[in-house]
Amino acid sequence: MIFRVFTILFLSLVFNAPVLGSPWVGTVDKQLHYDLQTLQEWGYLDATVVTFPVPWKGIADQILSLDEGKMLPMPRQAAQRLRYYLNLQKQEKRRTFLELQASSDQPRLTSFDGINDVKASAKVTNEFYWGRLSGQLSVNYQSSGEKNLDNSFLAYQFGAWNIRAGSIDQWWGPGQSSSLILSNNTRPIPTVALSRSSAVASESPWLSWAGPWYFTSQLGQLESDRAVPDTKLLLNRFTFSPFKRFEFGASWAAMWGGEGQPSSLGDFIDVITFKGVCTRNRDVCGDEDLTKQGNHLAGFDIKYSFDLFERPISVYAQRIGEDAVDGINITDQANLVGISTYFANAKVYIETSDTNIACAGNGSTITNCYYENGVYSSGYRFRGRVIGSTFDSDAKQITVGANIRFDGGAIAEIILRKAELNPDGTRPSPVLTSDVTEDLVQVSGFYQRPFGDWLLKAGGSIESRQFVTKDNQVDALLYFNATYAFD
Repeated sequence: MIFRVFTILFLSLVFNAPVLGSPWVGTVDKQLHYDLQTLQEWGYLDATVVTFPVPWKGIADQILSLDEGKMLPMPRQAAQRLRYYLNLQKQEKRRTFLELQASSDQPRLTSFDGINDVKASAKVTNEFYWGRLSGQLSVNYQSSGEKNLDNSFLAYQFGAWNIRAGSIDQWWGPGQSSSLILSNNTRPIPTVALSRSSAVASESPWLSWAGPWYFTSQLGQLESDRAVPDTKLLLNRFTFSPFKRFEFGASWAAMWGGEGQPSSLGDFIDVITFKGVCTRNRDVCGDEDLTKQGNHLAGFDIKYSFDLFERPISVYAQRIGEDAVDGINITDQANLVGISTYFANAKVYIETSDTNIACAGNGSTITNCYYENGVYSSGYRFRGRVIGSTFDSDAKQITVGANIRFDGGAIAEIILRKAELNPDGTRPSPVLTSDVTEDLVQVSGFYQRPFGDWLLKAGGSIESRQFVTKDNQVDALLYFNATYAFD
C-alpha cells in the first residue's frame, strides 16, 4: 500500500511539472562523479567532491566557464560529459530512463558503479524540478518479486540549504573501492536530510577561511526485520577544502532507538551529547560500566592532489572508529589508504583497507567487533549488507583498478582484488557464502558505451576462492545492463 501511495504521489508531481533535472550530479549515471573527481584532481574545479552525490549548484558555473581548448584530453572529456548534462537541463527536457539488468548469478561484492546486488531487475526513473521543489522517482522491480522506490526523493531548496526526504545512493570518503562508514554496498537508507545546496566556497566572510565546503545531517530508519526492529540512524558529514586540491572530511554515524530501546526526544539528545549510560542494572555504576547511548562510528578522511611529471597524483586516507574507553579514546579503528594517478586516457589507483582489527585496545587480540554491537546485534547493516565497507568486518583487502575513457563516450573499468575474509574463522560476516573464512582473488570489470538513446554496459567477474573446510573453487559471473533515455 505504501509503495502504491508513493508511486501515485510522485507520478502526479512528475506529469504536472516542468522537468529540468536532479539537484545532484550522478544520481542516474555515477560516471559523472568520476568526471567531477577528474576536474578537481587536475585543478580545473575548486570544490569538495569527496561526498557523493555532489550538488550541481556552484559547480555548474565553474564547468561552464572552462576553456576546453586549453585543457588536456582526459579532463576535457570529463568537462564535455558534464556540460552535456547541463545542456539537457537548460533545454528543459524531461529525463526519464528505463534500466534493465540481468546477471548469471547473485552478485556478492559490489563497487561504486558496478553491478547491482540483485540477479535481475527493471527500473523506471524520472527526474523533475518544479521551482524550488525537485525530485526523482525510481520504481524498481526485482526478479524476486520485490518492488521498491529506492533512489527516489523529494527535495526543497531554501536559501543555501536543501531538505530532502527519500533514499538515494551515497558514498562518503575518497576511497575508490570502498568506504568505511557509508557506501552504496547496501540498498539506500530512507532518510530525512538537511544539506548545504552547494559544495563550493561560501560568499559569507565568516566562512571564507574554509574554502569550498559541504555539510549534511540525516535521520533515517532501518528495516523492521532485524534484532532491534526499526532502529534509527543518525548520519552527519562535513567536508571542506581550505586550499585547492586538498580535502578534509569528518563523518559521524549513530544507531539509536528502535523497538525496546530508548527512543524519546530526551534519549536522542543523550545520543548527540554522548551521555554515558550504565551497562548494568545497578544503583551505583563505575567508570568501567559506562558506555555511550547508542552505537557510534566516527572518523575523518583526507585527500591531497599534486602534480608530478605533469600529471596529478592523489594520496588519500580514511580512519573510522567505534567504541571507546575513557571518554573519546577510540579503541576499534579501521583504516583505508590509497593513491591514484593518470596514464594516457586512464585513471589508475591502488587501495587497501583493514577491518580485521583488535577490540577494546590494551594489547587485545580479540577481533569480531567492527560493525558489531552488543545491543544492536544485527550490526551496522541494512537488509543484511554492511552500510560501510564492501568487504564487511574482519577483512583485509588490496585493490588495483583502472577507469579508462575512450572517444565517443565509451568507458571501461578493470579491478583486481585480493582479500582475506574473516581469517580467525569465528563469527563470520555476511559477505561470506561458503565457509567461515576465505582467501579471495577477484578480477572484475565492465565496458560501457552509448548507442543512440541507449547506454549499454556488459561486465563480469571471476573469483579464485580458497577455503579451510571445503575444496577451493573458481566462480564466474556475467551481467548486462541497458539504460534507455526517453526524449
